[in-house]
Amino acid sequence: MRRLACVLACAVTLPLSAQNPDGVSLRASVSADTVYVGQQVTYTLSVRIPTSVRQRLRRNPEFVPPDPRAMLAYDLPLSRVGDPTAELEVHTFRRALFVLTPGRYEMGPARLTYALPQSSSFFSREDQRTLRADGVSFVAVEPPLGGRPGGWLGAVGQWRAAMRAEPTTTRVGDPFVLVLRLEGTGNATLLPRPPLTIPWADVVSQDERVVLDSTPALFGGVKEFAWLVTPREPGPRSVAAIEYPVFNAAARRYEIARTGTLTVTVLPGTLVAVPTRAAARGDTATLVLRESLHGNAVVGLPYRVPLTWMALLVPLPWVVTRVRPRLRRSRATQASGDAPQSVRAFLEQSLRVRTGVELAACTTPGTLAAALRLEGVTPDTAQEVESVRDACDALGFSRTRQAAVPLPVPIPVTVPIPVTVPATAADSVRGRASAVLAKVNAEARSRILLALLALGLAGGCARAANSVEVLQAFAEGHTAYAGRDFARSREAFRRASSLAPRDAAVWANLGSAAWAARDTATAVLGWQRALRLDPTSSDVRERLARVPAPQHRGAARVWAVSPLPVLALGLVLWVAGWGWAYAQTAANRHSRWPLVALLAALVCLGTGAWLDTTLAARDLVVLAEPAPLRALPALGADPGAMPITGEIARVTERRGVWLRLELDGGRAGWYPAERVFALARD
Repeated sequence: MRRLACVLACAVTLPLSAQNPDGVSLRASVSADTVYVGQQVTYTLSVRIPTSVRQRLRRNPEFVPPDPRAMLAYDLPLSRVGDPTAELEVHTFRRALFVLTPGRYEMGPARLTYALPQSSSFFSREDQRTLRADGVSFVAVEPPLGGRPGGWLGAVGQWRAAMRAEPTTTRVGDPFVLVLRLEGTGNATLLPRPPLTIPWADVVSQDERVVLDSTPALFGGVKEFAWLVTPREPGPRSVAAIEYPVFNAAARRYEIARTGTLTVTVLPGTLVAVPTRAAARGDTATLVLRESLHGNAVVGLPYRVPLTWMALLVPLPWVVTRVRPRLRRSRATQASGDAPQSVRAFLEQSLRVRTGVELAACTTPGTLAAALRLEGVTPDTAQEVESVRDACDALGFSRTRQAAVPLPVPIPVTVPIPVTVPATAADSVRGRASAVLAKVNAEARSRILLALLALGLAGGCARAANSVEVLQAFAEGHTAYAGRDFARSREAFRRASSLAPRDAAVWANLGSAAWAARDTATAVLGWQRALRLDPTSSDVRERLARVPAPQHRGAARVWAVSPLPVLALGLVLWVAGWGWAYAQTAANRHSRWPLVALLAALVCLGTGAWLDTTLAARDLVVLAEPAPLRALPALGADPGAMPITGEIARVTERRGVWLRLELDGGRAGWYPAERVFALARD
């Protein structure tokens, strides 16, 4: 909310407020309770101040109007009207509101604060008073469907159309500016650009200019649309009248704002020769497509997460050697229970780790052997495991107890498990357990490998099915391009790019097909992504040089260096540096070369990470349609610079359907999100 001085204007007289003993009143109202989308709604706040109270004010009152939300607001001119018979001053504040979508809209309460002295003394204290106006609401509806023209684009108001050419005499190949001027009442910023085609010339959209004007009651202005028209044929040429459908909300009907016919004299060209449309298409078709798919491009370091953890663990040997020069060997823990129970625990844990079979779940005779056979163990070995289990149980419940000694049997698992058995009767059980576990370890199948194999097969099938669709779309794009159906070729390559988003050949062909179809934004998108997947590609750089928007500086620049070799070199130097440092510490030597290698590794890793982040383009977009940059995220905000189609901009903030963009040359402003293409590599 902003605070305004209470210098307001009035057009109506309201009764005094009975709730204020000073006779000051504040009231809010709207011009209509139901309006059409795009029609003006006038919000009025009236303040009535007696002349006696006004003379006692030592400073202007503070007025806080409500904050309009989800609508465009423009302040109308202010004025002041007095009533000498009643000795009153009536002030009004008017604001023109425009809504863009149907629905119910509410305006909150307004507040007026003023202070009156308690006496006539200059040093008298002041009493502060506050008045609040009730909130108001209105409903917006869509314009009627009955009688709506086919070319109506959403323009609302009362508009007159005119057309002019600058200059009216030109040559073949020399462009001139064609301007459509719309003048009338309504919100000129909401007027959309009409389509324009001229059979004998090429037409390119240019700038838009808006001049707003307002009266004490209505809001209006002027909007001009400019096109750059390049004649292809000499002689006197006429531009047909432009018809601009609008909805007159006051009359509740659709009208046509029509311009007159314009005549332009086109002289034969002497300095500039412009090819015909067919010749121009033949020139763009000379761009050679890539014949085959390249596969998924590897730009950054593959398996980044595992390699990162490995790189973090590389310094661990040096740290251990530095902190504890001599590693102490842990003593084998002596088991306090019976030796047969220790052997059984050893057998149980080994089987669980290797095959996943639990001895506690296989107590019935024959169930353990059956479970092991399901894991790939032969019947003889499975039966022998069950007999060893039974022998351990029999010895465990025997009354003979003997001294325990360590069991030096290697366990076929990743973590050694200390086990102790008696030195007499359990020796045979210990030997049998070691032998049978060795057989199980050799015969049982690897469940992890099977799972990985299944996942690999599933992924391979998915990739195979995906690759077939990519090949079909890729071939369709080539066929359509050879037949000069560039629009169909562009759509085919676009479909292939969605199936193979990391194939540089698909994106390069998409850019070439879009360029032939005169779709500059899609061409820049395809070539930029192809170059970011293959930074060393020279042909893509040459094609980007054809684009009018600069592609060699600022956010659009792509360095001709792939981050993969830089990251790989940094990783090798990192491992070599810590290995060298470990060897020097173990030999009780000191050298600075390991530190040099580690510093070089950090430089390489940082450079590679920066290159990879730059190529990823997470916050970059391609401008697809011409529109001015706005000072605020609203259609009614002041327009700024007009960027070029195909420019690369950096997104600094997102707010609803608006993006705040930064471009080269210090240009910045808000831009509609639906008019950009995301440039993210993935």
